[in-house]
Amino acid sequence: MMSDHKPDPTSILSEDQIAELRLAFETFDQDGNGAIDAEELGEMMRSMGKEMDQNELDELIQQVDEDGSGCIEFDEFLEMMVAHMHDHDEEADIERMFEVFDKDGDNFVSEGEIKFIFKRMGESVTDEEIAEIIRLADKDGDGRLNWDDFHDIMIHK
Repeated sequence: MMSDHKPDPTSILSEDQIAELRLAFETFDQDGNGAIDAEELGEMMRSMGKEMDQNELDELIQQVDEDGSGCIEFDEFLEMMVAHMHDHDEEADIERMFEVFDKDGDNFVSEGEIKFIFKRMGESVTDEEIAEIIRLADKDGDGRLNWDDFHDIMIHK
């Protein structure tokens, strides 16, 4: 369920964005009943290149279904899309951060690159502390952080 402390999507989105989202909503509300059920949501996700099983669809609906109807009404759809837009912005921020850390552009963050960034930020970090950061996050054990390792750190997985 979406929490009550989130801002009203109509205060965040422009009238044009709301109109575009209404058109998208109506496109996937195939039976025209004003709500997107699991089957329609599945079709929407497939059109975006994401295959989801019934459990995943039910879970997604449950996350945004404020009134417990088992479907996503337009206001709930707007909240879901605003949250998605926020998540997308967060992803872009993490990508930019990875590029900053990856000084040599080899798609990995090494101990030296981490040390350089901490030094630029005015932080004093020992080689042991940097080695520990890498050890905790480096899933494949190659002594450096790839995109997945870095991403997981940034989203606290």
